[in-house]
Amino acid sequence: MDSKAEKIAAIIAITQVFKYYGVPSKFCPIVAMGFGAAFGYADNPTAQGIIDGVVLGAMTTGSYGVLKGSARAVLKPLQKTPVDILEPDDDRGV
Repeated sequence: MDSKAEKIAAIIAITQVFKYYGVPSKFCPIVAMGFGAAFGYADNPTAQGIIDGVVLGAMTTGSYGVLKGSARAVLKPLQKTPVDILEPDDDRGV
């Protein structure tokens, strides 16, 4: 893989597959850093390549978490609750 964007997309996809097959969410950062290390070693078979890959996996995990939380915060007010679906009370007491 040539670009970091491709590596990030691959790490997210692989981590989601692991999560789908039953790996607990608390272990997903370790999975992401492991695959990041493998990608880093494939590009640069030295200790620096492995470190770069681990950092890329950690950054991927953190940025995915931040984006997911932000999206939930933005979309939450747009979701209708059962109270919103009912007609508003017009203060007539009926």
